[in-house]
Amino acid sequence: MSSDRITALEKALEVAPDNHPLRLLLAEMLQGAGRPADAARQYEALLDAGELPREALLDAARLSIEAGSLQAAARCLDAARKAGLVEGIAETQARLDAKLDQKGVLRLVHSSSGRAAAAAGAEGRQQDRRKLGEEARATFAEIGGLEEVKKAVHRAIILPLQRPELYAKYGRKSGGGILLYGPPGCGKTLLARATAGECNLPFFNVRIEDILDPYVGVSERNLHDAFEEARAHAPGVLFLDELDALAFARRKHHGGAGRPLVDQLLQELDSIGSENKGLLVLGATNAPWDVDDALKRPGRFDRLVFVPPPDEEARRSVLEIALAGRPAERLDLKKLARLTPLFSGADLRALVEQAFDRVIEEALDTGTEPPLTMKHVEAALEAQRPTTLEWLARARNYVEFANQSEQYKDVALFLKSREARAWKD
Repeated sequence: MSSDRITALEKALEVAPDNHPLRLLLAEMLQGAGRPADAARQYEALLDAGELPREALLDAARLSIEAGSLQAAARCLDAARKAGLVEGIAETQARLDAKLDQKGVLRLVHSSSGRAAAAAGAEGRQQDRRKLGEEARATFAEIGGLEEVKKAVHRAIILPLQRPELYAKYGRKSGGGILLYGPPGCGKTLLARATAGECNLPFFNVRIEDILDPYVGVSERNLHDAFEEARAHAPGVLFLDELDALAFARRKHHGGAGRPLVDQLLQELDSIGSENKGLLVLGATNAPWDVDDALKRPGRFDRLVFVPPPDEEARRSVLEIALAGRPAERLDLKKLARLTPLFSGADLRALVEQAFDRVIEEALDTGTEPPLTMKHVEAALEAQRPTTLEWLARARNYVEFANQSEQYKDVALFLKSREARAWKD
């Protein structure tokens, strides 16, 4: 019976590969069925998608060790530490270290060999960034909506590359930085990738885990190495995601732990000791008010670009993209777009996945293979609220009480829109 259920879940995931709760259920069933290697692969896929729940991180690490996937185990342990887990960390780390020692793998230890291990890790991170710079990228045509944001990025980043003679005539250099900010799930990362795709440039995605390190001075060196790698392949696009975590406002720091990293980032943006010619720097954050003010001055992140929740037309476009090539009948996308005010792109994609869950349940119950219809989507919609509401509530406070410089005037305008006012009322 268990194997039949596992087979049904695997088939369901073939139809809806982005259904993360379903993948988690499959991982747990594989684990219970004594298939640790298969379960570890499912947990790793969830970790890659950023959807592995906090409470499952240590289980995933232990399974990965058992399955021999030591790199995945290390990533799960690292994520568990960042999530604030304490119980079970030391025991699982000891098991991982024992396996690494058996294989003769260099590992991080709290001794003089730590720097050598950190250097080995930095080399691996550099190889990861090089791969990212070579991978296929999206274009603006693949992003639903965000027309005004696309225009702003096109003017500030793409045009200087397409018309260098015009900009040279007026003494303007290509390069510079743009900070994309807005609610989570609204397309900031995809927009950065698409910018590289529009320019046909290598894309270097610098993630928090690429930079932060417990050893003193290593985080700063990792950040410098990331910039050096991108400079070596210029022209290119360097993307700093979750900038508020890398450059948390120094005035809000309790102690000086994060200050050296902020100072290092300022040096890199100012090209101190290096040349940033042809290097386009994009940053993204959900919390621009937590980013150090020095980064938002001219010459660093020259422009702050608000990436709002998609409007009605954009929501329709996002739904069309999410449904492309999947079995559906008689869907009124115009109506669905109207029924989903303030939904982010991620919310809309989740809505589609939850609707397909209902289709799969119907298929399992009836032994048929029905298409997705309006009744499935409307039923899923009843159980979902936009995840942007919390962000908008926080943004409203900043606009009302901390916007003297009008840095967030675009947010203020959005909060006056019909959809935002309707939510407030």
